[in-house]
Amino acid sequence: MKIGIDAHFIGNQQTGNETYTLNLVQNLAAVDTEANEYSLYLTNPAAAVGPLVADSKFHNYLLKPGNPFMRIPFVIPWEMSRRPVDVLHTHYTLPPFLPKQVRTVVTIHDVSWEYHPELYSRGDLLRLKTTVPWSARRADRIMAVSNTVKDAVVRLFGIEAEKIVVTPLAASQNFYPRERDSCRKRLLEKYGIQDPFILFVGNMSPRKNLIGVLRAFAQLRKRGQLEAKLVVVGPRISNSPAFVNALRELQLGDDVLCTGNVAHDILPELYSAAEVFVFPSLYEAFGLPTLEAMACGTPVVAADRPAFPEIAGDAALLVNPDDTAALAAGIDRVLSNSALREELRASGLKRVRHFNWKATASQTLAVYNSLALRTANQSTQAPWQQDSTGQQEAARYEL
Repeated sequence: MKIGIDAHFIGNQQTGNETYTLNLVQNLAAVDTEANEYSLYLTNPAAAVGPLVADSKFHNYLLKPGNPFMRIPFVIPWEMSRRPVDVLHTHYTLPPFLPKQVRTVVTIHDVSWEYHPELYSRGDLLRLKTTVPWSARRADRIMAVSNTVKDAVVRLFGIEAEKIVVTPLAASQNFYPRERDSCRKRLLEKYGIQDPFILFVGNMSPRKNLIGVLRAFAQLRKRGQLEAKLVVVGPRISNSPAFVNALRELQLGDDVLCTGNVAHDILPELYSAAEVFVFPSLYEAFGLPTLEAMACGTPVVAADRPAFPEIAGDAALLVNPDDTAALAAGIDRVLSNSALREELRASGLKRVRHFNWKATASQTLAVYNSLALRTANQSTQAPWQQDSTGQQEAARYEL
């Protein structure tokens, strides 16, 4: 079987989407013992230079031009005509012109535009509201990163629930509890962090609610209840005038340290050294930083919004992200209660064991196999109606 995977996220710093694609590819290499061949369609020249996985079954192809308006409707179908595949796996949107025999899988990572349309340009909103539902209806199979996304796709797009397989993300293997003193020593040398600190990891999108974190942090500082600093990891603050203005308005000064994006090996040390990780996003389809923090043994304060209850369960303290006082109280409660910190730490380490990249790769491979089997048998049934081994295997991992 020949499988094509749209891997354009790799190398483009697309956070959770890139993490999903890279870990899926690497773990498919680990779990696939069959004579399958994979074509990885990349748009970043640096990512395409060397092998993404040390496996001869995987081949890199650099697609040009890489912009989605050319890549999706024209470049990928052209690639299919040159090097045919049996199964094509894309993200969000399927190409409109594909050979009839190609079976299709589309991963829908989130549907945030349906809940926060104000965060999108008019053009992007029109494109997403048109192409994603169309792709969901046309695809042979849909992958959703959480039941939160699955339920939304069923409700908003009118898709049969049986057509959707939940393939959750997981924390990578390099996220595990590190020795705190050694982490703090390295962070002092690299960033000048010498005080206890609260950690936030994410971009500057209003959906991440970083301004809410600043207001809750300022409230605690004003009351004199807080000695810890706030460390913000993500794109440079110059990308967000609203963040800069909030810092000035709240007079936080040197109490907030912004590191920018950090190297992959530094992030686990930041999690491990933090007193608490705060992630009160207004909407998350999954919220991978929550699992990363838990995997490092860090207590988590998160939002009581999708998909945090599903992913974190009772292993995080969930608060109303729209209520500054509630967020401040949640942070203070964790910082001031050592028993609660230890309880959240133990629960988090236990919770992350439910998420595993090899399991996600295995269920994805099961879907590929079921679609290839359908092609071989020329079945008239829809693939999600088949009682195949691949379907049974995939169902084992649903949350």
